[in-house]
Amino acid sequence: MQETYPEIVEYDPEPERTLRKNLRAKKKREAMAAQPRRTLGDYCKRSDTEQISLGFQLADPVNFDIKGNVLA
Repeated sequence: MQETYPEIVEYDPEPERTLRKNLRAKKKREAMAAQPRRTLGDYCKRSDTEQISLGFQLADPVNFDIKGNVLA
């Protein structure tokens, strides 16, 4: 059966290029979407779970050395 009001689709001479363009635009929109708001818990983890304290340790600590001649 035919529809009473068929939708007219425009001719696209390069459907592959159009598809890639649309996928690229969708990927860009998703990448630029608003990030959820981060809390302190996202940056740190509790160091002592039994006792309430203000001390936090970084969840992903960065280790580096400070050279002695830089401090002097």
